[in-house]
Amino acid sequence: MNNNKLGFLPGYISWLTIVLALLAVVTLFAVSNPSVQYATRMGFGGGVMESSDVKSSPPNSGGGEPMMDESVASFPTGGMMGLDYYPYPYPNPDVPITDTRELLKIYYNASMQTRDVPALTRRVETTVRGYDGRIDNESSAEKYGYVSFAMPQDKYDAFRAELESLVGRQFLNVNISSQNLLSQKVSIEEQQKQADSALADYKTARQKIVGAHMNAVQSLQAQIGATSATSSERISLEKLLASENTSYARNLSYADANIKYAENWVKGVQTQDATLLANVATVNGTVSIQWISLWDTALLYLPGYWIPTIFAALALLSFLWDRRRFGTR
Repeated sequence: MNNNKLGFLPGYISWLTIVLALLAVVTLFAVSNPSVQYATRMGFGGGVMESSDVKSSPPNSGGGEPMMDESVASFPTGGMMGLDYYPYPYPNPDVPITDTRELLKIYYNASMQTRDVPALTRRVETTVRGYDGRIDNESSAEKYGYVSFAMPQDKYDAFRAELESLVGRQFLNVNISSQNLLSQKVSIEEQQKQADSALADYKTARQKIVGAHMNAVQSLQAQIGATSATSSERISLEKLLASENTSYARNLSYADANIKYAENWVKGVQTQDATLLANVATVNGTVSIQWISLWDTALLYLPGYWIPTIFAALALLSFLWDRRRFGTR
């Protein structure tokens, strides 16, 4: 009987085959376990998301109510007949569609992964300053870095192109949002009209007070001059004149206070308008930088089951080569 049968196993299995097979099993387990696969990749992996909202507010501070934009702050305090505040320019929700102005406030947020966090953090800071930007907050450690900044909007596009070229697309995630502050602008314009109208009315009222006083004084003085110096009527007219002067001084003081209030109101609205436009002309952003391991780097280039598949294929090739070199048993 012929016992020479073709076996499956090679006469000797090399260490290379064993190692490749073990790597295939280990990496298969690693990519199959979500806690391993996504522990350091959540929010990363490349891509850009941009959004534009003409009604929504900037990112919340964590609560349910939206934050009021910094460009819409209270006016300087003052006083008018007991009023110690100026009307607040709340955003106007009823901007007509015919008003097509876009005053877009841009918020830029990027996340980067790198093997050298401190070096990349310094490059981000240099890039910001190179485009006349301002660093508002910065931190850098071995495995995490963070930079918040403000950037002139007219240099934003060039800055963004250079910043996003610092790392490969696989190591970059960008989130951009923009808000049209037209409703705040319209509200400020309405406040401007009200303030200008109030100032004009107060100035007109002051002129009427002055005119009425002058007429009253002339009439009383004429009556006094035509009256005997010893008569009781003259004394009464002089008392009326003194009372008129006292009342005039008090009313004139009120009128001047009203005018001062309205002038401050006008200046406050103008300041609000300038602040709003400056806010729109500024891009606010953040860049967070995270250390990435070699394993996570490999997963970015070979996602899913590519890595264990490659190791399994190499192990199979090595196994077949062992059969060819050492024969079968």
